[in-house]
Amino acid sequence: MRQWMKKAGALLLCGAMTVGLMACGNSSEGEEAPAASAVQESAPPAAEDPGNDVVRVGVLSIADSLPIFAAEQENMFADAGLNVEIYPFASSSDQSKAVEAGELDVVMNDMVVQSLMKKAETDTKVVSLAFGATPEEGRFVVVAAPDSGITKPEDLEGKRVAISTNTMMEYLMDQYEDYYQLDSESIELVNMPDLMLRVETLLQGKDIDAAILPDPLASFAIAQGGISVIDDTTLDENFSQSVFLATDDFITNHQPTLDAFMDVLFQAMTDINENPDTYRDLLMEKANVPETLRDTYPMPTYTPGAVPTEQQVARLESWLVEKQLLDKVYSYHDLVDTSYVTEAEE
Repeated sequence: MRQWMKKAGALLLCGAMTVGLMACGNSSEGEEAPAASAVQESAPPAAEDPGNDVVRVGVLSIADSLPIFAAEQENMFADAGLNVEIYPFASSSDQSKAVEAGELDVVMNDMVVQSLMKKAETDTKVVSLAFGATPEEGRFVVVAAPDSGITKPEDLEGKRVAISTNTMMEYLMDQYEDYYQLDSESIELVNMPDLMLRVETLLQGKDIDAAILPDPLASFAIAQGGISVIDDTTLDENFSQSVFLATDDFITNHQPTLDAFMDVLFQAMTDINENPDTYRDLLMEKANVPETLRDTYPMPTYTPGAVPTEQQVARLESWLVEKQLLDKVYSYHDLVDTSYVTEAEE
């Protein structure tokens, strides 16, 4: 009975942590922010012209977005003369709809989402990486169920692995299979987009044998007895990137405002790198890191002035076409703006 109660308590904590978590992030309650920057609870109504001193930013409440929250906390946007409105979203799809409706200027997401928006005739450009300049930035883990007997990548053959189809997580799982030369035909990928359900099912050891999870869910699952099988921060190839996207319209028509915004974003990244403990409480709050991991969860690092490489973009685009999610491959410069890069990797 005591063991069951311990597992039930862990799952309740998982539920609290993952309510609203998207395919990689979750929403947070809006709070009134100081001065000229404000965190909003939902997407703004579409506007014909929000003004060249306003930046409407859509984020997912995960560590990738921490520089935005740090800049807001430190009043950096207002000090730069910017009026920045921050809109946390409960799902990537909701955020995409807001971009397509002209309600956002800058968003944090990934290039799978960007490419699918472009297919729907909503053009954006990567202006910076959030995570992924190095393999250590941004962590995804294939975690096996506690009693699955899976301890190494080869053990995944013949097993059921939970993913979210047509997302970055399916892309990553396919890359891991190639990297380890696994028999992909023998691995059954189970579509389980609800991350709360995915972790819950994994820890209960029913229906699935393993699951791909982002941090902090991966760390949580491992702390509850899950087994780390593939940790992409330990690989010598860099597969996962999250990005900051700006709409083509905003880049074209509000260049000085975007320039100032990017300066602040990069300074916030630098501040987090140099003073990680200053932003630990903010990370715990915004990324919904559970209390049990507070003392051990590592602070993320960021690389200001970086974008995905041409090889990374080409690999992702080829996969999207192979999966018939795109009709054609988009070029590097269709998707990436190197204007803000310290050293453009072209």
